[in-house]
Amino acid sequence: MRELIVVSNNVAVPSPYALTISEFKILKGQELGAVYFFADHNSPYAAYDNDEREVKICQDLKIKFTTKVHAAIDKYNELSETHAVKLLKAARHSINKLEEYFRTIDLTAIDDHGKPIYSAKDLITNLEKMGKVVEGLDKLEELVKKQQAKNNPNRGGVVTNKYSS
Repeated sequence: MRELIVVSNNVAVPSPYALTISEFKILKGQELGAVYFFADHNSPYAAYDNDEREVKICQDLKIKFTTKVHAAIDKYNELSETHAVKLLKAARHSINKLEEYFRTIDLTAIDDHGKPIYSAKDLITNLEKMGKVVEGLDKLEELVKKQQAKNNPNRGGVVTNKYSS
């Protein structure tokens, strides 16, 4: 897999390869940054679900997601996502749903028959298993990093230039 967008000095820059792709050629700097922040699994916004991620990126970069930005995001995903990255993104999405579940669970809620909807025992059991979920996510993230390092022609991801020996 070739790099599409390179982050240099906190600025998203299209790679020479990316400049051959029409969806990236037409973007301005901030828009390209939005594509990276939205689509790349290494982005600091990767932990958010898509809707919340888009809102936060728009606020932080002070831009709007246009149809050309969405088209570039789709192209970025198409060209850069491996099966492992897709699984990682799906796992993060599921963890966000679990987080929402634990945040909103109400142990005092009762059904129409006066019985508790949620059991404290079940909640405790689920909470005990959360460590394994987090460990599984960490292992998947590590697998993706190893896969990308293997596919990167530069040792340690270091970009070579005319001063490299």
